[in-house]
Amino acid sequence: MKKLLTLSLFAVLVFSCCKDDEVCCVTPTEGSLELNFTTQTQNGNMLLFQDFDLNDGTQLNINKFQFYISDIRLLKSGEEIKIGEVELVDFKTHSNPAVAEAGESFNFYELAPGTYEGVKFGIGVDADLNANDPTYYAGLGTDHVLSSGIDYWSGWESYIFTKIEGFFDRNDNGTAGGGDPDEAITYHTGTNELYREKTITAAIEIPEGGSFTLPLVIDMDKVFNSAASVDIPNESVAHSNPLIEENMVITTKIADNLVEAISK
Repeated sequence: MKKLLTLSLFAVLVFSCCKDDEVCCVTPTEGSLELNFTTQTQNGNMLLFQDFDLNDGTQLNINKFQFYISDIRLLKSGEEIKIGEVELVDFKTHSNPAVAEAGESFNFYELAPGTYEGVKFGIGVDADLNANDPTYYAGLGTDHVLSSGIDYWSGWESYIFTKIEGFFDRNDNGTAGGGDPDEAITYHTGTNELYREKTITAAIEIPEGGSFTLPLVIDMDKVFNSAASVDIPNESVAHSNPLIEENMVITTKIADNLVEAISK
């Protein structure tokens, strides 16, 4: 009998606080946000190991394209609400048209439902995270995105923020994918100096118990020619090295351009 009385009392309380024009006492169900990254060339999505042209006529063939995003935040009424720590946007499987069209997605859960004004994230690994090496993150779990040493420079005590690798058509023979070492391009950015932030202004509606998808496009032309122009034939290889000024100039261009290349 006591159980029946308790259940009846609970039902009355819920009903009484959920009348019209009153705030319900039941906590709203949380929602989620999906960030979806795709690439774009003049001919559609970029496909790894396949030639494509930039606007200036330069022919490229990319076999690796990846970058970290970190300190991911939602924007609302002047506030920056942190929703994620760090993710690796890696297009390593994008030799398949269907995969390239689908893009790379990242989901952030347990978000308060409502309207947000945009999203903000760092391009690279923010200084606090970058202060630790892969051994530290491996101790947190082997699946941590920063636990692999493949994308870490121990000499500079920094993660490699962005990797762009492939070939360009230096000899004008109509193909960039022949594997000629004289046509190789390699751009690796890193160090806290080249950490950048990107703000995307967008109406984001996170529903109760549902998800909102924000599509983000990376314009490959702008990666090489937006905030600054990369002279690919004369600036074909560069790793962020604080001791080599020329390398820092080139990789700074890539870091600045990638900010401009990402849009909704």
